[in-house]
Amino acid sequence: MRCFDTAKIYVKAGDGGRGMVAFRREAFVAQGGPYGGNGGNGGAIYFEADEGINSLVGFRKKVHHRAEPGGNGGGKKMQGSDGRDRTVLVPPGTVVRNSQTGEVIAEMFAHGHREMIIPGGRGGRGNASFKTAKNKAPQIAENGEEGMEMWVEMELRLVADVGIIGVPNAGKSTLLAGVSNAKPKIADYPFTTIVPNLGVVERDYARMVFADIPGLLEGASEGIGLGFEFLRHVKRTRVLVHVLDCTSKDVMDEYEAIRNEIHLFDPEVGEKPEIVALNKVDASEEAATRALELQEEFRDFGIDAHVVSALDGSGVAELVTATKKALDALPPVDYEAEARAAEARRGTVARAADGKELSDFEIVDDPYAFYVKGAAIERFVQMTNWDYFESFKRFAQVLKMSGVEQALNSAGAGEGDRIVIGKYEFEWSRDNRTGALYESWKAKMDEKPAGTTQQGSRHWPHAAG
Repeated sequence: MRCFDTAKIYVKAGDGGRGMVAFRREAFVAQGGPYGGNGGNGGAIYFEADEGINSLVGFRKKVHHRAEPGGNGGGKKMQGSDGRDRTVLVPPGTVVRNSQTGEVIAEMFAHGHREMIIPGGRGGRGNASFKTAKNKAPQIAENGEEGMEMWVEMELRLVADVGIIGVPNAGKSTLLAGVSNAKPKIADYPFTTIVPNLGVVERDYARMVFADIPGLLEGASEGIGLGFEFLRHVKRTRVLVHVLDCTSKDVMDEYEAIRNEIHLFDPEVGEKPEIVALNKVDASEEAATRALELQEEFRDFGIDAHVVSALDGSGVAELVTATKKALDALPPVDYEAEARAAEARRGTVARAADGKELSDFEIVDDPYAFYVKGAAIERFVQMTNWDYFESFKRFAQVLKMSGVEQALNSAGAGEGDRIVIGKYEFEWSRDNRTGALYESWKAKMDEKPAGTTQQGSRHWPHAAG
């Protein structure tokens, strides 16, 4: 058996649709003008908490999750349809992180909690959007923006009211089975329980969710044993029930060891209300006597301790009553407020280049090429439709206006050197005359497969530029 409380999946937002170059051609409509529509936005990736799911086992075989791309723009200024969003359902208590950076992207709290992980790609503009007073018949359109993609790691922290902790074989699962309808695996050897178990306990018309947290032992906070895998579940609980095996002669040492590991893992968890269950008093008179002595010792420290037998049920009812009393003393949890606070800490989800300036870039000199790094300039290049000569001229103008041209010259880029911006590679030239640009564009068009139509060449002024 394995515990599926962690998973790693690939998510990709939908690409934006392409813009279209079209012109209005109707009878009795003189000089109809540009009529190409914009492409639609790609679908976004959402995560949503669903209480019907209690583990991440469903992601074992479903690793790739993609949203739909946006539709391409059409004639008559028809907008392309937006791509359908993709919603990934996860159990409540799931924490989503960027696999590469480790940054927390989302924290899914209660059922129905929904958050956008990555937005869809922006749709490209059609030629109707490029019409100006100087260029009333533009023959230029954009490609859609590629949707963001990433690997994300998910970590499930059980959302439970009460966490049952203790050393292996202390009787945690037996106690859970005794107070709830849960049916965990129970045996007389250590680490019988290797997956967390949940049980619902009803008392005074109120429901409490108990979680059996297995695998804790000395060194758990450093990854020894199973503890490192399950300590994360303790963070979501509100009250701790610490089960001690009174047949052991080292009860207090075991208690201190577990408390120390919890404090090392997260000091805030160590401050949670704690109730001690002195278990297995039915095993022998020695165990019963030791339990009574320990009860007095704990009370001297101000800790609520109960003598119980999870096997025959003695003292369990009083333990549950004390646990409910401790829960009632705590303020109610406002999951919506927690979700808003978590979202405020992370900020608004945006595309990589949103809010960035074209002038925000850096030049990386490499033996192979000069690399221009910058989110905005890379998105601009990726969305440029190189089939149109006007796009080629626009690209040259943007390089000059953004300062990339001057920066490359200052970095030592010479005639014929390779320049790489994003996925686009070209040869550097300081000749920006229209004729030189056209020859460069024409050479690239000639490299296209035979039979491919060359777009946008009718606007080429055939006189030398």
